[in-house]
Parts: sequence; C-alpha cells; structure tokens
Amino acid sequence: MTIKSLHEILKEIMKEGRKSSGEWKALFGPTPDRFGSDLLIFHPIEGPIYQVRAYEKNPFQIDGLGTRLSQQVDKDFLNMIEKQRNQGSLGIVDLNYKILGKALQEGLKLDRIFLDALLGKKDQGIDYVNLGNSFKTRNQKPIPTITEEQKKLDREYKRLIQRDGKSTMYG
Repeated sequence: MTIKSLHEILKEIMKEGRKSSGEWKALFGPTPDRFGSDLLIFHPIEGPIYQVRAYEKNPFQIDGLGTRLSQQVDKDFLNMIEKQRNQGSLGIVDLNYKILGKALQEGLKLDRIFLDALLGKKDQGIDYVNLGNSFKTRNQKPIPTITEEQKKLDREYKRLIQRDGKSTMYG
C-alpha cells in the first residue's frame, strides 16, 4: 500500500464510491499534532478503509496525504464507529475549472451545473460522489494510529507539514 497525494487518494475514493455510493461512512478527528484533520473513509460491508490526513496550507489551499489501510472492515472497527454520533452526509466534490468556466461562458447557470452534478448527469466541470454518512470522534480526540501503514502516513504527513513550514503555530 502506498502513500498518495490528497488529490490522488480522493480520486481513488471517488472511483470506489461510484461502485456503491450512499453506503460509505467516515470518521473525522484532529491529527495528533492538532494542525490538521484525520479522516477514515470506509464501506462497512465491502470495505475498503482509507485514511486521509490533511491541513490548511493557506486560507485558499488544503494539502495532505492518504492511503488505503485495508481491503475490508472488521467487526471491532464497526463497533467503534457505531458508538460515534452521526454528524451528516459525506460526499466528495471535484472541480475542473477549465470545463466549469467553459460551461459558464456558454450561458449555463452555476446552480443548474451543480444540480446536474448531484444527479450524476453530464460533466460540466463539477464532479460529485455522495458516499454516505460522517461521524466525529468523541471529544475531538485524534484517531488512533495502530497499523504500520498509519505510522508510515504519519511520518510522511510530518515531513509534508515541516516542508511547508506548518509545524509551528506561526509557520
């Protein structure tokens, strides 16, 4: 299993999500250093489990990494998730500014383009996958690091935030 960029891992999750949309779940929590957010995205019946770790690089850009942790979900993991409080729906939006700009220049209204994306109709620059429900960790505790793949993700994430000067409050 490999560590991928935020863009690459979200594209992979969208591809998997199209196979069985609406049944996916996610667990949100802060990173152990509290500079970013951790996200576990999984399908409770078919698997897989992904972990995405991201931070706000600046007010206009989010950066991060992710990996597939497992091909399937075990019962202990599902029991842990069921104890969390349901927070809302989970979806991923991917914007292609060139296609969106062209559609807007052709006179299409943004609300119509977005509605078409929600309904899974033609690609006009907005791609959307509704995956399912999201949860927050209780008391906003970090998601535990258990597997070797998570430890590898943690090391790569620390390198990324240090490279961008985000390892201190005033970076």
